[in-house]
Amino acid sequence: MTNLEGMHSYFWLPPYRLKTPVQEDVPYTSQALRQDLLRVRNAWEESQGCRRRDGVYVYLTAVFNLVAWWSAENCALERAHKALRLRNMIPFDDEEPFAAIIRCTSDPSKVDRRTRSKWSRALRYAISCKPIDEPLDQFIQRKGGINKCVARLTQQMSRRSGKM
Repeated sequence: MTNLEGMHSYFWLPPYRLKTPVQEDVPYTSQALRQDLLRVRNAWEESQGCRRRDGVYVYLTAVFNLVAWWSAENCALERAHKALRLRNMIPFDDEEPFAAIIRCTSDPSKVDRRTRSKWSRALRYAISCKPIDEPLDQFIQRKGGINKCVARLTQQMSRRSGKM
């Protein structure tokens, strides 16, 4: 007979509980995507409801967090295009994830193509060099604002392509 005194409680589990496999991949369903888009759309509504000049950062932070999460899972472009299709929008050939999420969660009468592009480029700059523990609004403001972040991204891209 085995002496169980002093043994950890997991030794007392029935054998079938020890052999149950843990599912590693949880599918990202269309319903989960709809909920994520709703969360970003709510941030859009909140940013429009506040009259502060920096109110747009509430929305941009929601967009940034969603796409950053998708990027960490290496599926940002695929999910962004799926989000557009869920909204009955056709993805553009070279549309990147930030622009796609902005297009399907903001009001097109308030965010035109140029604004969407500017915000998207600022977020692309932030994802490339923002410290994880720094809030997005503080990072962008520390770097000089949205327009300066766009200019810095342009500099980064031209350095990488060897045009400078």
